[in-house]
Amino acid sequence: MRFRNAFSVSLLVAVFGFATAAPTSTNVTKLEYEYIVVGSGAGGGPLACRLAMAGHKTLLIEAGNDQNGNINTTVPGYQAVVTQDPKLRWDIFVNHYQDQERAMRDPKFSWEVAPYEYHVGPNPPSGAKPLGILYPRAGTLGGCVTHNALIWITPHASDWNTIAEITGDSSWAATNMSQYLNKAYEWLPTEPTDPTILLDDLKLVQHLAGGAAVMGIGPDPLNAVTGLAGTLLNDPNSQINPNRDSAEGFYQIPLIMKDGKRTAVLDFIADTVQKGYPLDVRQNCHVTKIDFDTSGSEPIATGIQFLDGNSLYRASPLSGGSSTNGSAAATKEVIVSGGAFNTPQLLKLSGIGPAAELNSFGIPIISDLPGVGSNMQDRYEIGVNVQHPNDFQILNGCTFDNKAHDECLTKWEDNPYILAQKGAYATNGLAAAMAVNSKYAANSDIDLFIFGGPIDFIGYFPQWGDYAVRDHNYFSWYTLKAHTRNTAGTVQLRSTDPLDTPEINFNYFDTGTTAGGADTLDLDAMIQAINMSRQALDEYNKYSILGGDSFVEVEPGVNVTSDADIGQYIKDRAWGHHASCTAKIGADSDPMAVLDSKFRVRGVQNLRVVDASVFPIIPGVFIQAPIFMISEKAADVILNG
Repeated sequence: MRFRNAFSVSLLVAVFGFATAAPTSTNVTKLEYEYIVVGSGAGGGPLACRLAMAGHKTLLIEAGNDQNGNINTTVPGYQAVVTQDPKLRWDIFVNHYQDQERAMRDPKFSWEVAPYEYHVGPNPPSGAKPLGILYPRAGTLGGCVTHNALIWITPHASDWNTIAEITGDSSWAATNMSQYLNKAYEWLPTEPTDPTILLDDLKLVQHLAGGAAVMGIGPDPLNAVTGLAGTLLNDPNSQINPNRDSAEGFYQIPLIMKDGKRTAVLDFIADTVQKGYPLDVRQNCHVTKIDFDTSGSEPIATGIQFLDGNSLYRASPLSGGSSTNGSAAATKEVIVSGGAFNTPQLLKLSGIGPAAELNSFGIPIISDLPGVGSNMQDRYEIGVNVQHPNDFQILNGCTFDNKAHDECLTKWEDNPYILAQKGAYATNGLAAAMAVNSKYAANSDIDLFIFGGPIDFIGYFPQWGDYAVRDHNYFSWYTLKAHTRNTAGTVQLRSTDPLDTPEINFNYFDTGTTAGGADTLDLDAMIQAINMSRQALDEYNKYSILGGDSFVEVEPGVNVTSDADIGQYIKDRAWGHHASCTAKIGADSDPMAVLDSKFRVRGVQNLRVVDASVFPIIPGVFIQAPIFMISEKAADVILNG
């Protein structure tokens, strides 16, 4: 499936049921717990474990199931493959622009031609339904941590200090939040890719030397390679460097893995259960509504209603089976941790959200909170991709398909994690990154991470993983823009059916937040990043002593040269995958604040949200570390006030 000017191939995915099938249902016995946590990802999983470890009878609910033992969730090199696995993937389609003609300028725009059969790009067949841009999510124990890119970059001090300033709650100050990072480290191992793997591929070293040169190492080949080796020993998450947040440089990237194997929230959950703590994990269970006692002056969350059944949510390619109704009571609290899309959907279906929207669907209002589903934020991402005539040696034998001829899998399974003996699959494919404070940053914090790796990554669309790893002669410098300024995204109900996906609009660039030139500042930073990526490619050619062959730029392409053309390319092609901020923490005086500083939903009692939704401003560079930290903080708040 090699395409550039148009994604013109229909993609057939295994289908075991149809999204339009109506589930059948019967009643089951009502359950009772002290705490009910809805969602087992980075927010809910650790929190549920901490509550149970403190002796509280806790129910953790997950719409998917446990994929421990699935090789796709274990091998770091299968990061692209696991997002395509029908046993755990959710296909969410979103709008970057509400103007569909503009949205279709992105060749990743997808159409549905039959249930879970897709056409990508222009010229869809007659009758195809426009869907938008794929936003991969995971319906499985451990949530999206089970399928993500494993990258572990801790947040900046400003991320926490801003919340402290907004709320007046000093417990959010960075000096206090560091304890919750250490709490996460109690159960989450992290490590970088074994740098000796670079000895297997001098062409890859040559590319990384080019990136290091941009960051000030070089240009003498020997000095550059020596400097590169030293640079890759630096820690981008240093807890002893007081200037870490603004420390520009060239870094190897820490990953959530141990001995070259993915680690995730599901391991913490499994360990908690195995040690006998009072944690029940209910899998294949989709929560449909939060129950309230409305007899008093303020509604009190008393429990949840759910449907038991495999892959019920229509984002799953396996959806369409039967279900069983059930309910569970919470004697203390209900905690929603469904993520930036599903948390606002569940809150609205339960009567918490903007009154006008709830009224339009005939949903009785429990608490009129206009901020639910608004303020959505994300990163912007873009790549510069080149093609070589010859493959990267490091990828020899890598078929990324978990079959007998996958020599790299055999190497990963049979060898210890020492001196790169596990090979290419003991990494996520992104070897190192330039950390940059752009000319357009709001402060001294790093706001650009420019990753380099032998992969053809252009963003997300159905079967994107096959596309990214099919050919072994591509290299990408791929930019992630941190501290973006766009707060104009929304998550709105599509219907009152809890198994429907919501309508998700990100409102990119000039269609989003423009006050103070916010959209232009973000765009200009990304233009700078593309120019730096191209500079790294120019530097690559200075180290020909390493033996790398020539290349041709494929994306954005040799005809995209002016800043105006680069900017248009970014507007048309950018993507993201750190959706957040849709149920934000805020000051009591903020009418759009959904939560107080203790994660409590305003206007009701005994209900909290703990996931990516809670941030008022998108934190740091990668989203999972700050979510783990707020999960640990929420446990502390609940258990200790």
